[in-house]
Amino acid sequence: MNYFTVVRILACGLIAALLVRPLHAQPAPVFRTLTAQDGLVQNSVLAAVQDQRGFMWLGTQDGLSRYDGSQCRTFRNDPQRPGSLSSNFILSLTEDRAGTLWVGTGGGGVCRYSPLTGRFQVFQTSTPDTTGLTDDFIRALLTDRQGRVWVGTEGGLHRWNAKAQRFRSIQAAGISLVRGNSIRALAATPAGQLWVGTGAGQVAWFDSIRQQLRPLISFYAASPITALAVGPAGTLWVGTEANGLYQLTTSGAGKVLRSYQAAPGGLAGNSIRALCFVPDGRLWIGTATGLSCLNPGTQQLTTVHQQPGQPLSLPSDAIQSITLDRLGLVWVGTDKGIARCDSRPPAFGAVPLGAAMGVWAVLEAPDGTVWVGTESQGLARYQAGTGQRQMFQYDARNPASLSQDYVRALCLDRAGRLWIGTQNQGLDCLEPGSSRFRHFRHQPTNPASLGDNFIRALYEDSRGRIWIGTEGGLSQYTPATGRFRTFRNTPGDSASLGNNFVRVMLEDRRRDVLWIGTGGGGLNCLDMRTGRFRSYRANARNPRSLSSNFVRSLLQDHNGTIWVGTEGGGLCRLNDARKGWFTTYREPQGLPNDVVYGLLEDAQKHLWLSTNKGLARFTPATKQILTFDQQAGLLQDEYNAGAAHRGRTGLLYFGGVNGLVVFRPAAVRPNTVLPPVVLTGLRRLNQPLDLPDTSITERRVLRLSPQDYVFTLEFAALNYRQPEKNRYAYLLEGFDPDWVSTGVRHEATYSNLDPGTYTFRVRATNNDGLWNPIGTTLRIVVDPPWYRTWWFRIGLSWVVFALLFLLYRLRVRQLLALEQVRHGIARDLHDDMGSTLSSISILSQIARNHQRQHRPEQAAAVLEQIGDSSRRMLDAMDDIVWAINPAHDGLDDVTARMRRLASEVLESAGIDFTFRADAALQSLRFDMRARREFFLLFKEALNNLVKYAHCHHAAITLEYRQGRLLLMVQDDGVGFDLAAPAQGGGNGLTNMRTRAEALHGQLTIQSAPGKGTILRLSVPMG
Repeated sequence: MNYFTVVRILACGLIAALLVRPLHAQPAPVFRTLTAQDGLVQNSVLAAVQDQRGFMWLGTQDGLSRYDGSQCRTFRNDPQRPGSLSSNFILSLTEDRAGTLWVGTGGGGVCRYSPLTGRFQVFQTSTPDTTGLTDDFIRALLTDRQGRVWVGTEGGLHRWNAKAQRFRSIQAAGISLVRGNSIRALAATPAGQLWVGTGAGQVAWFDSIRQQLRPLISFYAASPITALAVGPAGTLWVGTEANGLYQLTTSGAGKVLRSYQAAPGGLAGNSIRALCFVPDGRLWIGTATGLSCLNPGTQQLTTVHQQPGQPLSLPSDAIQSITLDRLGLVWVGTDKGIARCDSRPPAFGAVPLGAAMGVWAVLEAPDGTVWVGTESQGLARYQAGTGQRQMFQYDARNPASLSQDYVRALCLDRAGRLWIGTQNQGLDCLEPGSSRFRHFRHQPTNPASLGDNFIRALYEDSRGRIWIGTEGGLSQYTPATGRFRTFRNTPGDSASLGNNFVRVMLEDRRRDVLWIGTGGGGLNCLDMRTGRFRSYRANARNPRSLSSNFVRSLLQDHNGTIWVGTEGGGLCRLNDARKGWFTTYREPQGLPNDVVYGLLEDAQKHLWLSTNKGLARFTPATKQILTFDQQAGLLQDEYNAGAAHRGRTGLLYFGGVNGLVVFRPAAVRPNTVLPPVVLTGLRRLNQPLDLPDTSITERRVLRLSPQDYVFTLEFAALNYRQPEKNRYAYLLEGFDPDWVSTGVRHEATYSNLDPGTYTFRVRATNNDGLWNPIGTTLRIVVDPPWYRTWWFRIGLSWVVFALLFLLYRLRVRQLLALEQVRHGIARDLHDDMGSTLSSISILSQIARNHQRQHRPEQAAAVLEQIGDSSRRMLDAMDDIVWAINPAHDGLDDVTARMRRLASEVLESAGIDFTFRADAALQSLRFDMRARREFFLLFKEALNNLVKYAHCHHAAITLEYRQGRLLLMVQDDGVGFDLAAPAQGGGNGLTNMRTRAEALHGQLTIQSAPGKGTILRLSVPMG
């Protein structure tokens, strides 16, 4: 901020003060406090700074907090976590040009925080020296206009050398007193001159030529220097630990211009803890016993103390730090939290009526006198120019006194008479210059008297007639005749007053019409020429109708449009009087409350509304609604009906439950600063997630794994002027069809997103509804699960292809095997059956010849051969049919057939035998081909045993061992020589070996002449 800007600000502030100050009293500053209950790591705030992104960093005695207007993030020392703070005792903070935060600790040296990684780098004194620090107790940090970082320690002044990545110690020339090298405060002029305050009470400046500190010889304080500030005029302000405040020149020998000490009307205390200049040129002074504010130009000094029981007051008188943010808010650190306050003079004031009292009526006379009707203190007259206040109250001993102390309505007519409506004692009139009140009351026997004693509204029309709204109808008073005429509701007459509870009246400037708002009878329109009424009522089935039948306020704006304030229905605009069409604005459209007690229009064409929850400024052209409450500096949030008035100079008055608010609308400046929008946190399954490399605030791309199927992004608008009014909207491109408005909620949760790339956008408003349309963005990449990756899909396709190929090969093998079986069956049928049938045919011919030649013996022998051949053929057919039947795949069926065959063959030959089979064989299975080969091999073995063994006993054994089927056939017959088998043995052994090979088995025969024979077959299973 340059010199001319400061001059302009001071001039504007002075003009505003001259214009406003005589009119009303300035209320106490409004402080909003952040404490440990709100998430602050600890309540004793020793330092604060706002970084480039807009975050507020708050250093306490037990850790560091980063505040975003909604919540705090805590940073503390954790020996088990690399990159944490070196100490929790934070004494000083600064940010350099690169956006790096420097943290000065009490005993832990200096910590440098990287927003990119979210980690701290620690610089401490070490042996050997690697950092350049001479002491770890850091009381002051400063970044000057050149971007240099200065560090004030108990061991002297240091400057950061970015190239060498270490600190350089600055020599102190001429400073040799005790604690003289202890740097307690730092400040820099706009020209770049560095000033330091020492623990010895000296002030020194940095000589850039000699590269050393040089003390001001002309100044010495009896206690340590605790704070320094450079004023707009270039003077140096010096705060001390016990000797108050000094103003010094920064040129020459450093002359003392003025000193300030604790005294009535002076500083709050001599122990200065912090100094801070605000944009209008005032100096905020934090002491151990309160907060003072000094206007150097006027030397006006005001002091603020804690007000016990007042939530919007200073939380503590023990001030420890003061910081100004970019919005002009002053952050005051105390031992009971940090409080923020607007540095601008409050726009809203209050008429000083004395004690708090309810106000139901107000008006401003042409001479500037303010008349106020109160709920319990009668009538007040306030002279704005002199500040004098006079009260008029009921006095039972004085019949000319005010009728009642509960005043509900006021009206000043063109003759200067003040009309006063009371709660239930009729109408009073105060003539100009008089202190005696004339009384008008309802007389039941006089129809020309006041219609009712319960007065609720007063109004003078363009003809000078006084209209009185009562609980018993609408009365009209004509001063020339002194007579009243009363209009009342007549049941069944639609042209009469819609309801007798009259709350407000307004004459239409464009027609000879009087608008009347009633309590339950809607809006009424009186044609003053005919005396006929028309009523506009609420209709729940018609959205264009009046929103409520309880009308509290009326206004005709500069365009002639009629506006209606209702109780419970918000604000209505009359669009078409003939059709009765209205447009309604309520809480969903931005009103703070649907009860509109007062309506006023200012010079800028804004409408001002008083409600049960503060004031609202409505701009009809843009439909923008701004809201104001106690936290914006108002005296109260709840207002009363009828207590609204626009003064001759444009001042607006609104009366409420605690008094009378007054302000100049032009002084109410909306917040036009776009709020920075940042991401502040990431949660997975509602658990905070710290990213390993880059903080979520700085990250531009976020990659999520399949395990992150539920995640939450937190965000904030870094606007600290009433941040609870910030509003948010977000959009996930690729998922959300449109922007999602969340109101004040500052987080978004997503679950089970499909794999892909998305863009998350979030935007926000400030407290006055101004949107930051750009906001912030984050690209989100959702990785697919392993079973949805491209490499898995390619691999899976190959596996499927391999399985299909394997199935194809198996099917081909099965078909080939089936073909082989068919060929085998065909071969057997052809070989065995064909040869047998051929032999039968031949033998039949021979038998026929023998019969013709009458040789019966020879014919019988041939027929016997035919019978043998037929039986062998039947046996072979039986074997083939049994082999191809799938029901016989189980080895238990094979075993049963083998047992049956052995019984038939061996018993018919007179051979004793034993047949033993393992029970485990029941679970085994043979395919068709293997079953046939195995059974035929066994059958061949039995046939050979019967034909050639000449044995008396045989033993057959079937076992299952280690995955192999073992068959043993043993006899006690004559045996044979394996090297020279018996002649005529045929192809039996050859056939058995061939079948064993087909089974992939091993066939062994053990025999010798006279020693019997043992046949062993081992076949693999599975």
